[in-house]
Amino acid sequence: MQETINKLSTYLGFCIKSNSILFGVDNIVKSKKKLDLIIFCSTTNEKTIRSLQNKDCLMVKLKDLLLSDLVKRDNVKVVAIKNNNLAKAILSFDELLIKLN
Repeated sequence: MQETINKLSTYLGFCIKSNSILFGVDNIVKSKKKLDLIIFCSTTNEKTIRSLQNKDCLMVKLKDLLLSDLVKRDNVKVVAIKNNNLAKAILSFDELLIKLN
């Protein structure tokens, strides 16, 4: 299980290095680029999730994991992935994710 979490963290690190990630609800709402995946922290409330329902992309929530631990930044509750290949790779970790739509 820990190895799987480390791999997921590595893929999110690739997204950060390639500038294929947006942090925070406000940045995601303002974005005009196509988003491939939105990832919510396990502690994200329903109001935040509903505020991003109009985005035309797949949305997932982490199971019992903190997003801020995975991306190694403080207070991260929501991220959006802009790279289709990295989004597909992250979606392969279905034992750590709950699909919301």
